[in-house]
Amino acid sequence: MLVGISIFALSLLIAWYELPRLWKQGCKKEVWLYISIMLLGNILATLKGMGKTLPNPADWITLLMAPLTKLLLQIGLINK
Repeated sequence: MLVGISIFALSLLIAWYELPRLWKQGCKKEVWLYISIMLLGNILATLKGMGKTLPNPADWITLLMAPLTKLLLQIGLINK
């Protein structure tokens, strides 16, 4: 629990510094993107800090690309 609170506090400190400048420049889409990515990062960092196992991103890429690879092999655009 302390890990999650610490990560969240550090993220708030960073956002307190960055977000007003982006908002004043009129970068409203970038602000929402920043908040979304920061939230995702907080969740992942908190889970990792609590000792949870996180999936490897390469596994997801392999899962998504395997059907495409099979299709390209069948039509002859790539060779084994």
